[in-house]
Amino acid sequence: SMPSAMPSSMPSPTDATTIVSPRSNDCIICDDEETPWMIDNEHDCTNFDYLINTMCNKDTYWNNNKFCRLSCYNAGNGYAGDVCCTGLEIETRAPIPICVPTEPPTRPPEIE
Repeated sequence: SMPSAMPSSMPSPTDATTIVSPRSNDCIICDDEETPWMIDNEHDCTNFDYLINTMCNKDTYWNNNKFCRLSCYNAGNGYAGDVCCTGLEIETRAPIPICVPTEPPTRPPEIE
C-alpha cells in the first residue's frame, strides 16, 4: 500500500515550516508591540536600536509588558525564558522596509 501523504498522527519535524503553531521548533511566536510612547511618536520596534539596547530585559516596565518582544530577542536582550521564532521558520509579516519615511508620502489635500 502507498504511504499516506498526510500523516494523521504526528507531523514530522520537516513539516514545521508549514504548520503555524506557537511552538514550531520549540520557539514561540513573539509579537513586536511598541510602548504607548513609541506609538504616539511613530517609533517602531524594528528601527529604534537605542531603546532596544537600553530597555527590553533591562527595564522593569518593559519586562512586565514584554514590549518589542521579537526585536529585543533578536538584539540579544530577550525576556527571560523567551525563545522567539525569528521569522525564518514562519513568515508572519511582510518584510520590513529598510528606510521608513517620517512623514506619509502623500498628505491629504488641505480643505479650503
